[in-house]
Amino acid sequence: MLFLWSQGGQVAKLYDDPLAIWREWADDVRGEPVPVGHFIPEEAPEQTARRLLDFLS
Repeated sequence: MLFLWSQGGQVAKLYDDPLAIWREWADDVRGEPVPVGHFIPEEAPEQTARRLLDFLS
């Protein structure tokens, strides 16, 4: 599973390690914060595409 979250958003503020939460349900959990606001694909389309392609390859 790929989980991206806003570096300055609520997920980053509320959880020290948001990936740990997802590891309770999935075996392969990867992700990282992205330095954007709430709309990650719209605000950082190249970064989002790169992370998706890395994850899917």
